[in-house]
Amino acid sequence: MADWNDFKYFLAVARSGTTLGASRTLQVSQSTVSRRIAALEADFGLELFDKRPSGYVLTEAGEALLESAEGVEAAAAVAKAGVDALKRGLTGSVSFTTNQVLGNLFLMQAIRDFRDAYPSLRLEFVATDNYLDLRKGEADVALRAGWRPTEPDLVGRCVAKDAWSVYCSRDYADAHGKPETVEDLARHAIITVDPKVLRSDMTEWVSAHVPESAVVLRPNNVTGIYSSLKAGVGVSLMSDFICAGDPSLIRCFTPDLPAPEIWLLTHERLRNVPRIRAVMDFFGAYFAAGLHLGRTRSGVAGNI
Repeated sequence: MADWNDFKYFLAVARSGTTLGASRTLQVSQSTVSRRIAALEADFGLELFDKRPSGYVLTEAGEALLESAEGVEAAAAVAKAGVDALKRGLTGSVSFTTNQVLGNLFLMQAIRDFRDAYPSLRLEFVATDNYLDLRKGEADVALRAGWRPTEPDLVGRCVAKDAWSVYCSRDYADAHGKPETVEDLARHAIITVDPKVLRSDMTEWVSAHVPESAVVLRPNNVTGIYSSLKAGVGVSLMSDFICAGDPSLIRCFTPDLPAPEIWLLTHERLRNVPRIRAVMDFFGAYFAAGLHLGRTRSGVAGNI
């Protein structure tokens, strides 16, 4: 059975597309990389790469293995963070804030794993749909949905792109079918926030493409949309970051809209405080690796 080192070689080749690129990443010889990939394929009894003159291309079996290998990589990173935390003896508390839907859906299992990695650190968790001011010290770290922050003294990373699609529940689709196009929306029960309450590209898109007569429910926040979707009340435009891992929901189609982002942020004055750095590094890796959904997500941007 392959060990973690085998997966490191596999991922390096998958990401670079060549054994030479992988050898540079891993700082080993190209022949070592080729040998380890051959050994891995022999262990699995599968051809993981199509070896072309232009480089290595994942086969169907390789594509299937990629997600699991990235999961192993992320789990190894979390385990190492725990060991490093024990060595550093990090203590104290960190105030962490996010909106209610992200907090209730994703952060609890992440906090569970964070506690395993940093048993001596305490999180003061605040779930609110109002932005707490990091510049005034109302929170130490924030996970926010939106656009790249413009405040020059906020630093962090984008952990995911957040495209929005039209969703409905499986129960709703069984009873009423599902919309396939924008034109179909007028024939369905629509859930949307009033743009006067929450103005965004998403609410304005719904207002522009859905007749008022089709709207059956207007929650005042994203949490209300998500809950009513799951209950089968109707159809709504909703965040892929929130809905894509939910097996009870169906993605109907994705309109051509700019994709907001999910940002993990802190204030410049805190970025090198060890306990803040630990939270930023852990949750950044956690969400970027897709551990919140049990699978790898794409579209991760760099630090700011």
